[in-house]
Amino acid sequence: MTVTSLSTDAEKRGVALPSLPEPGQVVEVRGSTWAVTDTTEQGLPRSPADEGRRATTNLQHMVTLQSLDEDRMGAELRVVWELEVGHTVLPDHGLPETISPEAFDDPSTIGALVDAVRWGAVTSADPGAFQSPFRSGVTLEPYQLEPLRRALESPRTNLLLADDVGLGKTIEAGLVVEELLLRHRARSVIIVCPPSLSDKWREEMRDKFGLDFTIVDSARLAQDRRDFGLAANPFRLHPRVIVSMDWLPGQRAQRMIRDVLADARRAHTARRYAFDVLVVDEAHHVAPAAPTAARGRGYAVDSKRTIALRDLAECCEHRLFLSATPHNGYTESFTALLEMIDPRRFTRGADIDRTALAQVAVRRLKSQISGSGERAFQERRLCTLPFTPSPDEEEHYALLDELLRASARGRGGRRLDIAALLLKKRFLSSPWAFARTMNRYLEASAGSGEWTEEDDYYAEVMGSGQSDEEEGLAEQPEFEALRAAKADDPLSAATDAQVEDLVSWARGYEHRPDSRLRALIDFLKAVCRPDGRTWTNERVVVFTEYADTLEWVVGVITAQGLAGRGGERLGVIQGTTDPEERARIRFAFTADPAAEPMRILVATDAAGEGIDLQDYCHRMVNIDIPFNPSRLEQRIGRIDRYGQAYPPEVYSFSSAQGPDASLLRGEREFVRRLGDKVATARADLGALNPLIDDEVFSRFLGTGRARTRPTSISAEAVNRTMAGSRDLNKRLTDLARSYEDRKTEMNLTPQACRRVVDQALALTHQPPLIPTGDERTDAALFDLPNLPRSWNTALAGLDTPRTPGRYRPIAFEELPGHLGKDIVHIHLGHALMRKAARTLRSALYSGAGLSRVTAVVVPGLEVTCAASMARLVLVGRGGVRLHEEVFVTGLRLRGQNLAEDKVHDLLARALEGDDLTLAGSGVRGRLAQAWMAEGSRMRERLRAATDRRARRQQSRVEAALTARRDDDVRRAREIFAAFRRNLHDSLTRLVGEGETQESMLWPDEQQRQRSRDIRRMRERLEDLDAEEEREITGIAERYRDVRPYVSEVALVFAVSPQDARVWEEQS
Repeated sequence: MTVTSLSTDAEKRGVALPSLPEPGQVVEVRGSTWAVTDTTEQGLPRSPADEGRRATTNLQHMVTLQSLDEDRMGAELRVVWELEVGHTVLPDHGLPETISPEAFDDPSTIGALVDAVRWGAVTSADPGAFQSPFRSGVTLEPYQLEPLRRALESPRTNLLLADDVGLGKTIEAGLVVEELLLRHRARSVIIVCPPSLSDKWREEMRDKFGLDFTIVDSARLAQDRRDFGLAANPFRLHPRVIVSMDWLPGQRAQRMIRDVLADARRAHTARRYAFDVLVVDEAHHVAPAAPTAARGRGYAVDSKRTIALRDLAECCEHRLFLSATPHNGYTESFTALLEMIDPRRFTRGADIDRTALAQVAVRRLKSQISGSGERAFQERRLCTLPFTPSPDEEEHYALLDELLRASARGRGGRRLDIAALLLKKRFLSSPWAFARTMNRYLEASAGSGEWTEEDDYYAEVMGSGQSDEEEGLAEQPEFEALRAAKADDPLSAATDAQVEDLVSWARGYEHRPDSRLRALIDFLKAVCRPDGRTWTNERVVVFTEYADTLEWVVGVITAQGLAGRGGERLGVIQGTTDPEERARIRFAFTADPAAEPMRILVATDAAGEGIDLQDYCHRMVNIDIPFNPSRLEQRIGRIDRYGQAYPPEVYSFSSAQGPDASLLRGEREFVRRLGDKVATARADLGALNPLIDDEVFSRFLGTGRARTRPTSISAEAVNRTMAGSRDLNKRLTDLARSYEDRKTEMNLTPQACRRVVDQALALTHQPPLIPTGDERTDAALFDLPNLPRSWNTALAGLDTPRTPGRYRPIAFEELPGHLGKDIVHIHLGHALMRKAARTLRSALYSGAGLSRVTAVVVPGLEVTCAASMARLVLVGRGGVRLHEEVFVTGLRLRGQNLAEDKVHDLLARALEGDDLTLAGSGVRGRLAQAWMAEGSRMRERLRAATDRRARRQQSRVEAALTARRDDDVRRAREIFAAFRRNLHDSLTRLVGEGETQESMLWPDEQQRQRSRDIRRMRERLEDLDAEEEREITGIAERYRDVRPYVSEVALVFAVSPQDARVWEEQS
């Protein structure tokens, strides 16, 4: 049957077509509750001559819906309203006309309903009324609320979260994301992160914030196309997605992303963006690599990652970029990153405005954060493991150095300095890494000599451009840099016998330790198995830069018995470790040592980002020291972070020095001191990059490096920002106070949370929670009863990868960090709490077996009162929910209305407590009779008072929204004015400089990049006025066509003991 005949048949039968909902109304479709965001006519009109009927009779309507279920935030649905079966426009509920004495609800149920509705009310009018902090499963510190405050003050969230490693940037980003979703300022979210962190982000968002994300990769794409057809696009299907920054620039990902971007540009609804929120973790990876070259020249060129992220960012409204080390010391690279974060303030290559950077960047150092007890940050300790290099180690390193220098002299030193540095790095890492490198080098065919960009050599050797995921591969870019140099053989001065001597010496260490590894083995035995038999509960993480060195270390210490009989004492993570194995090892190493036997973790820098190891480990050993300061700090940050109970101990190897110290001893000691310099840095690691480079080149290659420094304006702006905020104390005190005040206002207590779950289980006829205990805590703990499949989504994350299907005990109060893996904290954002609260709130629409009326005898109350709790919702254009609040009104049955604060106190006395009892039948009968009496003054007085309060609240909120709109417009005007000035000044400077003698020597691609940047600045300046007006129009649209919706939540009678006694006697 066609759409036309369906409508016509309905009309002929006289069947009324379903009423069309308006944007902002609440509807029930397919068993779920939705808010209408848009309605669009579709279909062909009839001929005007057709039986005299309206030409548009046959039009249908495409209705766009947004889910109101908390566990489906951001989900959208489009339906043809006239064809949808079983849909309902849900009416606003007012005060009941009739009340049955038998239908009064238990006060505990009404108390739980009131809390559930109160917790779900979110406003955009008050930027300080946070919600997300109460929906996170973490113990928050005041400093972690600062990014949230900054995000909500602006009409658009554009932030660089650059806090020190270990301060909890993931938590800060999660708070902002959830708050934007709760405030209906966002519906869709895309997280871009290194491949090794995809699973961690999914777990963190689920466990800490109750938000489900889908990892989009080749496997997900294949599954979606099996389920939904060959045209399925995961970026359209899933409102919240995680994608690897390595997979994103690929052809398949880019093709699907382009389709989504095109959809956003064609949209005719309030949605103007492909994704509402973009989060980029470890954002330094998407900035252009440091433009350094051996001769000190260069200009950063956009990588494929940079281009892909910039294109994506342009179609995302809110942007959060996370990196403890975002600045690599070079202005054009940093401004490329800043432009992706906020193109209204920055553009690539321009000067960095100090005020603009301070508005976008959130940077705090551990030394600036105060705390006590478990919340204090421990002072890291730099320790050494003494060793003495063997004579053969010193002899062969000296031989390598002499051969490299002789070969360089023989060819005038062309480009081989980089190759020499690479070979020395491998030797200093381990004999086996050097052996494997030499084997591959000798077996490989000579390079073409066309690897002409010294920047590429530099990025691979120094580590600034190396991908963690490539460490485990034989054909990794660092080796490609060496092979490309083979046309100018870096060992040309060596005889075959000398090369064979080096290689055979290094191969001889395949199954035995060198002097450093012997020192490491002694250390591991002393810490983990001091008597040679019994394992302690101490743990150690060992880092290396190379997979070859990792393979050697693991093999030797396993032979020494340090892996345990079945390998259970040792964990290994490198770039090629699959996600499931990585998750298993991370869980085992961070679990209580009494329950998990793993004691030693050996890892490459693939584990250096995003894997938190501080729970039961405070010792880290560096087998080698990466020359990139950011990489070393990322390593240390795995144990030196929030929640660490002991001073982190960072170990490196040190050999005795003296006047006759060998070359090997001297260069190892130089590298160790370099590491100490990075480990003790307290400000911007990016500023260390050029200094480290100078020292490395001078020490290993005997050459200095003249560098082009950032412009003084940009350097000052970056230095001030990356030194961290110096104005923390008062602001954090204010945030802490407002956080606690808000918590009290919301009645957010463990008892209230438990009551919501208890009542939801009872309302759906499920067994109650089962009390249990744990000797490590006095907190009230519970096991879950057997629940039907309809509750499955609420149980996500209650089991663990090691014990799937076996649910851990739950608690409704915050627990010490060390118990977090064994007991699950049920916070407002947890799936179980969302399910429970949604079950109760459904009573507002469906009744759900509740009359929403109760009566309680309140001890000490002098006069019986009636109190009403109502819900006010203000909806803007496109169904955007601007404000939601719960307000109360009350009156004395014999006397005047109650002031608002007295009503709140009355409800607290009537609905809070563990022993609430429904009033007796005589009391309920008397109240029902008084309520339903013809011309009941009580009902009419309460209704009139509720209407007056609703109008007063609406006027107040609309005034606040108007003020917020005007403030947003003012801020936007100021931002564009400052950017216009900076863009003009930067262009004037760059054009005035022209092509310097140095820039004329840059490779062609770098010169073209600089020209593109200048051309882009001119285009931005020309279009800036139109861009500003588009921004202002978008702000105004959000606050246009505001509509109010009021619905009654509950009616509570608080009865005085005297009235209760009289009424019971009279019944």
